[in-house]
Amino acid sequence: MKANLHARRRPAWRGFILFELVLALTIFSIAVLGLVKALNMTLQTANLLRRDQLIRIGMRNVFEELRNKPLAKMSTTITDTTFGITYTSSTEALSLKTTNGGVLSDMYKLTIHATSSFDGVAQEDTLEVYVYKPAQS
Repeated sequence: MKANLHARRRPAWRGFILFELVLALTIFSIAVLGLVKALNMTLQTANLLRRDQLIRIGMRNVFEELRNKPLAKMSTTITDTTFGITYTSSTEALSLKTTNGGVLSDMYKLTIHATSSFDGVAQEDTLEVYVYKPAQS
């Protein structure tokens, strides 16, 4: 009689071990999918930060290039074909008053707009700087 009971339990144990194996593989698969999703989000964030850095460096370079030019040539469009960024600059005369009530002359607002499209996502950034350009004789 004992042999008969032992024979009946054996298939139940085999099914239980199979169930444990399927459960372990399911948990492992969920963990791996979570890690892959986290890695994907990390790469997307790194690409966005790289994109912002490229635009910032490009705007700084355009500003450095334009500030040494005469006022008439400061309004221009420059295209960076390597990264697909277009920089458009414009100037506007300013009338700033001093604390004594005087007016600062030869002050201009230089505005640089950067338009780009990375991975199908359009982005626009703006840099505004006050520039002193004395009148030329």
